[in-house]
Amino acid sequence: STIIYCFSRKETEDLAAGLNARGFSARPYHAGLNSDTRRQNQEDFVRDRVPIIVATIAFGMGIDKPDIRLVVHNSLPKSLEGYYQETGRAGRDGLPSECVLFYSYSDKAKQNYFINQMEDAAAQQNARQQLAKMVEFAQLPTCRRRFMLGYFGEQWTEESCGGCDVCLEPREKFDATEVAQKILSAVIRTGERFGANHVIQVLSGSREKRVLELGHERLSVYGIAKDVGRPQLRELIGQLQLLGLLEQSEGEYPILAVAPEGREFLKQGQSLTLTRPQAADAVGTRRTGPKEAGYRSAATEYDEDLFEQLRTLRKRLADARDVPAFVVFGDVSLRHMAAALPQSTEEFSRIHGVGREKLGQYGPAFLEVIRSYAGANNLPEQRDVAPIGQPPVDGAGVPKREGTERRLGPTHDTTRELLSQGLSISQIADQRALAETTIIGHLERMAEQGVVLDMEHLMPTAERLSEIAEAFDVCGSAFLRPVWEFLGTQFTYDELRMARIYFRQQGRLSDL
Repeated sequence: STIIYCFSRKETEDLAAGLNARGFSARPYHAGLNSDTRRQNQEDFVRDRVPIIVATIAFGMGIDKPDIRLVVHNSLPKSLEGYYQETGRAGRDGLPSECVLFYSYSDKAKQNYFINQMEDAAAQQNARQQLAKMVEFAQLPTCRRRFMLGYFGEQWTEESCGGCDVCLEPREKFDATEVAQKILSAVIRTGERFGANHVIQVLSGSREKRVLELGHERLSVYGIAKDVGRPQLRELIGQLQLLGLLEQSEGEYPILAVAPEGREFLKQGQSLTLTRPQAADAVGTRRTGPKEAGYRSAATEYDEDLFEQLRTLRKRLADARDVPAFVVFGDVSLRHMAAALPQSTEEFSRIHGVGREKLGQYGPAFLEVIRSYAGANNLPEQRDVAPIGQPPVDGAGVPKREGTERRLGPTHDTTRELLSQGLSISQIADQRALAETTIIGHLERMAEQGVVLDMEHLMPTAERLSEIAEAFDVCGSAFLRPVWEFLGTQFTYDELRMARIYFRQQGRLSDL
């Protein structure tokens, strides 16, 4: 199952059509479709009738699907908060899954166009800051996970995260002194009045109309970096910004300027070493993390043919009961079956996710398929295959580790400041260009850390608040679904989340 996030409705439609034309099965999802079509496309995705959804950010908020194996961002998201949330939908069952971000600098221009349409100056400034952080993330030459977690107030202290492209794909150090000098000199020679695209055109010897109109083909820096390549120059400019040698202005048309540190670098003739991806013929196989010792893991070592047969059976049983396939068994369970090859009811009961009810309801059908396959291929039971553990993970897919510091980040501070101004959740969300559920998540996190929040203006009427309090007394507050079912559909989950924060700050709930 794959979600592909796109920038616009048109991009969504075009990409879905292109995938279908190439033999894939994909459906679009965006706000421009009528509600029946959106509902059907979402239902088909959840029920595994369609493996690919091509969507705008409107998709995924209410999707309870643990087996999404791939999340693709076809263009740059507008904020780290949104990216973090959307990538968190991959591999919620704990099995290996991938997130791929395609980044082009033109994505920033598209986002800037819509930012410029904002009438509220504060909201516009905030959106620019969020986009700048997202661009910085995309251009990083260092661990992306460390940067992401640091933004949200957590620390990753190990040298390699074992998950992002920078840590997985080898990079080589190279002497960047000369090319850095060329870039900085080009920024100065063009008057520090242009953005990165124009500087790159000059360095590359472009005959673009604007370059010729300005007479920049007569500059000494014209064409001096023809051999580098424009994508590489773009990445190098980003690295020089991160190092503080280059500065970029805010606003609709960002302009590059050489920072004081950059001028000192040129004046002193200092050397500079940077990193870049290794050449294709030097890379070899991708590095992976160490395998768990002591037993074989069903996460990676399982019979793929048997797994596919079990998936087919699972879908048939799920369709007959009109439920999503993962309700029968998740992929974790099926992989464990395809690795352990249980031949008896007793051994089948040891499979991850098999309880008494599922053993009786589904055991005979799955055992029949496993026995038949094992017999045809002369395969014995594998009792040394341990169930796959399910350690809790954070929104970036990182297992939570004891001792990991969980501090509040700048994104929480911004939300708290806007809350103190008396803004509603929807107003804060609009001003920050985030989903309302994300803002409520900020409040929950701050409350967990003991931050006192002024929430009186966010509470419903006294009558509704009293009803919610009674429901919490009856059902407890650890899980919201029982509370929601007790109250009925006239209350929303977000309303219950807000009330729970409020009551806990008042000390009225004990089951934290």
